[in-house]
Amino acid sequence: MSTICIPIPDLHKHKTVDLELTVDGEKRAMTYRIESFPWPAVLGSEDKVDLLKSYLANETGDWELVQIGPPDGEMVPITFRREVPVGESRAPTA
Repeated sequence: MSTICIPIPDLHKHKTVDLELTVDGEKRAMTYRIESFPWPAVLGSEDKVDLLKSYLANETGDWELVQIGPPDGEMVPITFRREVPVGESRAPTA
């Protein structure tokens, strides 16, 4: 899948972002979900990575991992996406 960068102001206030786009005349709808994963300073790097791997292994549903962002204090932003039929409710489900 190709990548398009779209700035979204004040993303910390939003947990999902819904996009509807047209590619070669075909409409597509995508939902992006942002999760804040704990990244406690008291844990070592290996423990943090193990926790993150465990979380991602247990993540179910039709969400695709898009990006693991850099730590922001004691949180790491994780972005998931899924394609949904155009016009369908895109409310997040885990």
